[in-house]
Amino acid sequence: SKYYVSKDIGAENAPKPIFLEYLVNGMANLYYYRDDNTSDHYYIEKDGRIIELKTEEREVIFDDKVQIKTVKSYVGMLKATLNVWEMSNEIDKAKLEHESLINIAKDYHQYACTDGSECIVYEKKKPLMAMRIGPVIGGNLSYLKLMDFGEEPYDFQPSSNFGGGVNMNISMPRFNEKVFLQLQFLYTKYYFFAAFYDAERSAKDVHVRSNALQIGADIKYEYPKGRWRPTLAVGGACIYMPDGTIKTVSDNFQYGGIRAKTDTEDFPSKFLYGFEVAPGIHYYYRPNRVVFIQLQYIRCYKRQHVNYPADIIQSFGLSAGVYF
Repeated sequence: SKYYVSKDIGAENAPKPIFLEYLVNGMANLYYYRDDNTSDHYYIEKDGRIIELKTEEREVIFDDKVQIKTVKSYVGMLKATLNVWEMSNEIDKAKLEHESLINIAKDYHQYACTDGSECIVYEKKKPLMAMRIGPVIGGNLSYLKLMDFGEEPYDFQPSSNFGGGVNMNISMPRFNEKVFLQLQFLYTKYYFFAAFYDAERSAKDVHVRSNALQIGADIKYEYPKGRWRPTLAVGGACIYMPDGTIKTVSDNFQYGGIRAKTDTEDFPSKFLYGFEVAPGIHYYYRPNRVVFIQLQYIRCYKRQHVNYPADIIQSFGLSAGVYF
């Protein structure tokens, strides 16, 4: 939904015509170009002459020291090219960006046009809010530390889990195209096991089972250039365990044999809260189709009593999916 035109800009690094994005078609034409070094370039055309609007770095002496100062050369170029005194104040405030330069080109058309021709703005309007959503699958290695009041915490063997869910990225393109609100919902199943001897030398096997929903709400930054774009998401996390149970099997060694006892109780908390960090990468195989891979570290906990350590679940995961 963008328009391009082939132009010879007369630059040493562009000896042949290149494609420029057409922003404004009027009494003065405005173009935009991003080079291989991902630098932004703006060009204004009037009476068949194309001029680049740019800044320059110059050496200045301040307090007997040489300093580098950025000079807005494009302001003088715009004034000399357009030559409309009434627009001097507007041009003095101009920024080297789409919205500011488009407004100047439109206003100039109103001053200079005498035949009633229309000023055409080709810039694609960005939506106020955009959302990408897609399925995700993943696996993780989880660790549980469960505090039994008055005793040492239970350290369970790691649990390997697989699951699936959905990822959502919400952005506001008019303000920033690099930062997203990421929401992830990943269903999995937990199974943790621990075996130990208690203070009475009774052998105990502890089994923890539950369906689980891992929920993440993050601020995600995406590097904005290229097909491969690194990302980093940081934010809050929640683990919801609706049917968590703790099954304890005790073997008491007594004269005459072993006496087994089984106890089952609910997991102390349905919700554990914490944080997550998730570096990843996006691959744009089409403009609106993105394949993503994401590493994920989650740490959630719930303190059952102010005088004792918290129950903790830590998870190291890898997920992948597609945004549509």
